[in-house]
Amino acid sequence: MLNRFKSVLMSAVGASELGLQYPNDSDNDMMTDYINSNYVVEVENKPYSRPSFLGLTAEETQVSADHRVRPIIVPRDLSRLPWCAGYAECINAGKSTWNEDQASATRGDLKLSDVNVTLPYVMFSMFDGHAGYQVALTARLHLHRIILVLLAIPGNMLLNEDENELIKGRDLVTGAIELAYRQMDQMVEMQAQNGGGGCTAITILFLNGRLYAAGAGDSRAVLVLGEEQRALTRDHTPDSESNRVRALGFLRSNELLKGHFTPLEFRKRPLQKELGSLVLYREPFMTGWAYKTLTHPDLKLPLISGHGKRSRVMGTIGVTRGFGDHGLKAANTGVNIKPFLSSQPEVQSLDLDSCNLTERDCIIVATDGLWDVVSDKTAAAILRKTLAPDTPSLEYRLTMGAQELVQAARGRLIGRVWMGKPENPNDSDEKSSPIASVDDISVLVVPLYPYLCEHKQWLKTTQQERKYAADSLVCFDYPISNRSTDNPS
Repeated sequence: MLNRFKSVLMSAVGASELGLQYPNDSDNDMMTDYINSNYVVEVENKPYSRPSFLGLTAEETQVSADHRVRPIIVPRDLSRLPWCAGYAECINAGKSTWNEDQASATRGDLKLSDVNVTLPYVMFSMFDGHAGYQVALTARLHLHRIILVLLAIPGNMLLNEDENELIKGRDLVTGAIELAYRQMDQMVEMQAQNGGGGCTAITILFLNGRLYAAGAGDSRAVLVLGEEQRALTRDHTPDSESNRVRALGFLRSNELLKGHFTPLEFRKRPLQKELGSLVLYREPFMTGWAYKTLTHPDLKLPLISGHGKRSRVMGTIGVTRGFGDHGLKAANTGVNIKPFLSSQPEVQSLDLDSCNLTERDCIIVATDGLWDVVSDKTAAAILRKTLAPDTPSLEYRLTMGAQELVQAARGRLIGRVWMGKPENPNDSDEKSSPIASVDDISVLVVPLYPYLCEHKQWLKTTQQERKYAADSLVCFDYPISNRSTDNPS
């Protein structure tokens, strides 16, 4: 069964990145059985490739990986992305051989057989790989398929948005995404067992008039609505999730820390010469500080070290959610780090009909190659400026917006250093220029208004079809009833 399952999964996914092709019912049942089981399938490692919608040849893929030039790559055919969404990327400045970011886009229909309705959806995902590209590539190929299988929810439940109901349709969609992320992590477990790396993940799903934004890691989705912007996902770093990580270490210290690390947080790193003196510390979930007498166990390595983007779990990894990293161990200790890393995404949903959308309202989805050097506010300002003119057409301006954002993060090469644009446009002094991103940079600019228009048209068409079906039934039944009355014989 497992071999047939893998065959079904590979064939279904292979045709799905630009428009999902549905397998037959028996294959779909097999996928559901698999997801409801405890099987862990060892997925096949695929040759390196860039997102399908870019349409790159093997030669162009090699050119895109030029670390010296760092060319900004955009799709050759803009129509290969739903609504001609903007996309641009560039490779890192030499920290890895390949661009380890990946992205996917799918469009299709959910068949809700119990209510005889076909519900359109559009899905975008982005992955930032680390310690290798394979986990990000596998997630690009498989995550959307797992989400769709788990969305096999009874239609009368999925379409229910009655605020008086305890469980609404959006709660079930959120649950499907959360389960899919866990299943994806299990799927890459064998692949990532022996130091096979991992990846962050972010998914944007348009379904039944709502937007769902799911994130695990430090890639980010930012909503740009009129003159306002706000993050739809939260960065998961050792600093931002310090309490969760340290609480787990505190509760299961002997099992998980192996005597090498302490889950306590100290105001400053304690020194051996301070043994026996009072020092400021706090335990997980404390917001204030307390004093304790410093003892030898307190001199162990901190479970969480550093702050902000420099924070690390066990001095090793700077993200706390995502896929993979099953074989990752803390240096010089052999302690497994995976128990402290979660695949669970945080999911927000938004009713698009309540947002007063215009055609210039978008979501920026990007890896930390952008967000490490460009703030949410600056990114939104760059996008607004690019989309503001009436020409060229919006489809080109969306791609231009993605290009401008990548350019802002990548900067230009001055000597041997990539430098950003100075804050003061009149300042030509190179010393005043900020350091640019040397990481892989990937940016999606997804317009919101086209989906809302499509959804309203779908609602109108569905209502008309139901009315036509009801009228046809009445017209069909009436003559029979009439005949039986007029001609009792």
